[in-house]
Amino acid sequence: MISASTIEKCKKADRLAYKEVYEKCIGYVYSVVSRYIKVEEDRKDTIQEIFAKVFSKIAQFDKSKGAFKFWLRKISVNECLMHIRKQTKLKVHSINEDFDLEDAESTNIENLTRDDIINLLKDMPQRYKLVFMAYVIDGFNHKEIGIQLGITKDTSRSQLTRSKKWIRKHISKETQNRTY
Repeated sequence: MISASTIEKCKKADRLAYKEVYEKCIGYVYSVVSRYIKVEEDRKDTIQEIFAKVFSKIAQFDKSKGAFKFWLRKISVNECLMHIRKQTKLKVHSINEDFDLEDAESTNIENLTRDDIINLLKDMPQRYKLVFMAYVIDGFNHKEIGIQLGITKDTSRSQLTRSKKWIRKHISKETQNRTY
């Protein structure tokens, strides 16, 4: 994605290196942001915040801890979650809430295609979707998710469990609708 020499130039505040990073990474950052934020103006604002943070913290990037792409993704997801947190107050269900579920064994989340998951995420309640995407897609742990969303790590675990149950339930409904 980005060469080590370009990163070193960015650490020395080289404007051409900044431009190169932006041009090479904008598509990737936009795709990450688009999973979290629906309104185009909010996407643009968040992307601007992401690159401002990337360039102000580039000196902290340590390639021995992982690839630049993963560092960039972590900043991107964190900024998305911060934006959402500022925009809305999440309504988190209590941990003891009961759910009416179909037979969970009849559906298998692992067999879903990427497009199936994206379509399901469009309809998933926001509080489930945020935790699901941060944990399953972007690889954050429950402690990190909790900090970003202002919830406990136990609530994050609970929301992830509920998101998986929500997916199973909706897969079951789709399967029933396809049956003649």
